[in-house]
Amino acid sequence: MALIIIGLLPVSAQSRKDLEKRRDALDAQIKETSALINKARSEQRSTQQQVQLLEAQIKQRQELINTMNSEVFRMDQEIQDTRDSIRHLESDLEKLKDEYARMLQFAYMNRSAYDRLSYIFAAESFAQAFRRSRYLEQLAQQRSQQAELIEETRTTLANKVDGLQATRQEKSSLLDRQLEQARKLSDDRKGQQSALDALRKEEGRLKQALTKQEKQRQELAAAIRKAIEAEIAKSRAAAKPSGAKPSGKVEFSLTPEAKELNADFEKNRGKLPWPVDKGTITSGFGKQAHPVLRGIQIENNGLDIGCVPGAPVRAIFRGEVSSVIVIPGAGKAVMLSHGAYRTVYSNLRDVAVNKGDKVDTKQVVGTVMTEDGASTAHIEIWKIGSDGSLQKVDPAAWILQ
Repeated sequence: MALIIIGLLPVSAQSRKDLEKRRDALDAQIKETSALINKARSEQRSTQQQVQLLEAQIKQRQELINTMNSEVFRMDQEIQDTRDSIRHLESDLEKLKDEYARMLQFAYMNRSAYDRLSYIFAAESFAQAFRRSRYLEQLAQQRSQQAELIEETRTTLANKVDGLQATRQEKSSLLDRQLEQARKLSDDRKGQQSALDALRKEEGRLKQALTKQEKQRQELAAAIRKAIEAEIAKSRAAAKPSGAKPSGKVEFSLTPEAKELNADFEKNRGKLPWPVDKGTITSGFGKQAHPVLRGIQIENNGLDIGCVPGAPVRAIFRGEVSSVIVIPGAGKAVMLSHGAYRTVYSNLRDVAVNKGDKVDTKQVVGTVMTEDGASTAHIEIWKIGSDGSLQKVDPAAWILQ
């Protein structure tokens, strides 16, 4: 039970509609991750990416369980609110019936035209007779309205009872699904441990691969810096008046068009599409624990996204191709300019654009490369400061989650 209630408080305040939407999104993510895991398993050998995919699926399934638990919490609140509403409606209905009974009793006692006329003519003045006449008319109208109100209350009460039953059934179904996900979560953890045990027998090979990957990351970062520095130098040369002496300051300025593009890019923070149509984040930004080797940290300058072999890699925002980079043994990379921001798409088998090309959002810039059984799209975001400084930015904060 402790497993199920983790994370309840942060999302319990969300509406059921928001929770259902998040549950559907997690269901879709888990299906995509499961498909990638099954493909990796079909090769009948454990890989580092398989372990990363299993870890991602464990996190996704845990969040799904937490979301379901919050939905159940919201349903319990709705059930209690509905029960309270039913009790109030039942009480109101009894009061309406009592009032209606008194009206009928009065009407019965004054049922003949003679009785009504006697009541009116017994008035002490014409004004009082008129008021008595109006009173009898209003009483008849109120009696009719009371009957309609009773019927409306009965209908509302019946709908509330039906809604209560539907919510109870939905809750029961959701609890069954929650238990199913808990069982699958346990299976995922067993599968992950099995894959880890198999891979840890190949520690020497993994360390060699880690050294190679670290070298490739450093080469990519150096190439990115070199390309951006060349852009800054070009920007300074274009902005410097003819014959002016160098100021010694490294400055980076944007054209009006680039400023507009930069502003649009920033406005879309958290809304940008993924660089692949379908995939699972296997390694996040910054320092990450190695998925297999104990005690080893990896510095990731971007996001790694596991995907199917040959997956098209897309631009996450419109811009201009500022560089096409070739990293020996690690494929190719494409860098796009978005004002002061640069998005870099690497680990590409081939590219579909050239330097200077204008690209649109979701336009294909290349095809992901497959190495050692792993197909991983890598994306980085860099920001150039007005003083020419470079800052690496977490892409996860920019793409739609």
